[in-house]
Amino acid sequence: MLRVLRKLVEVRRGFIEFKKTGNTPPEAYSQMINLFCETKGYSNDIIHQIIKTPKRKFPSSSGILGNYANDDIGKITSILREKGYYIFEQGISDEIGNYLFELGCNTDLAERPLDSDGYKDKTVHSKFNPTLVPKTIRYDFDEQMLINDPIVQKIMTDFSVLSVAQSYLGCLPKADVTGMWWHTDFSKEPNAEAATMWHFDMDRVKWLKFFFYLTDVTPETGPHCFIEGSHRTKGIPKHLLKHGYARLTDKDIDEYYPKEKYIEYNAKKFTVIAEDTRGLHKGKALIKGSRLIFQTQFSDHLFGGTYSSKKIVRFANPEIEEFIKSNKDIYERFL
Repeated sequence: MLRVLRKLVEVRRGFIEFKKTGNTPPEAYSQMINLFCETKGYSNDIIHQIIKTPKRKFPSSSGILGNYANDDIGKITSILREKGYYIFEQGISDEIGNYLFELGCNTDLAERPLDSDGYKDKTVHSKFNPTLVPKTIRYDFDEQMLINDPIVQKIMTDFSVLSVAQSYLGCLPKADVTGMWWHTDFSKEPNAEAATMWHFDMDRVKWLKFFFYLTDVTPETGPHCFIEGSHRTKGIPKHLLKHGYARLTDKDIDEYYPKEKYIEYNAKKFTVIAEDTRGLHKGKALIKGSRLIFQTQFSDHLFGGTYSSKKIVRFANPEIEEFIKSNKDIYERFL
């Protein structure tokens, strides 16, 4: 207990420093992760209750994910809290989906190295060609480019997305990590850096991610996988948390979780999935072909992992500009 209290004190110091500088001290972030593993998630629950900010009334709860009333948002939230994921009945429109797909085919992207040592020498390509032989498992797009794209801004400011995020988080959502990437069949073996091994995320205290499939995803093209219920407090057993913030093998998962908890998202292009990636998840290694995914995240607070500075420097239209500037506390990471 004394050890846990000491770590809590270190995390508290980190929040004080973050308030002053906007930066998370590495030791405080490390101790937050250690506390999560030691307490099976209770520490994050407590910290979230302390730091969460009041919700905001949005003009509507409808948007690209569906025509929702407040009751509909409540039902989605209940499923998310119980299972850790929700697959929206209505995917994004063909217009939005095709636009993002074309963006993924005609924009600069970087090879993700197969080990962390190679990150300083990432190779950048002018565009991705699904018909060519890939040179790595995963290719990533620049977040700066994404957050300045008009359709991405439309998603980031969409009332259905914001309403689901706010309801699940129980507080004002903060626009956070935004990404898009190609996964390829370069290697059939799971890889830690390409996120094709089991893991939980711990960049923030609490968050919700939205995954947008931009290509058809089948058992052969690397579906996203999730362990239902593992996002909940005590949802990951102590013997797995003893590994710390680390990648886990299929054997590790199979020895503890029954098959019915293993969720594999095989779905058509333009499907949207909301997921609490505090739960165990991975991208399944591709057998053949490639898949393109766009992802946006909303968090309760920006304390946590450090990301390079990315700023919105142009706006899709005056309405989006007005909304973002009127809600700076939501979009503070990018302003």
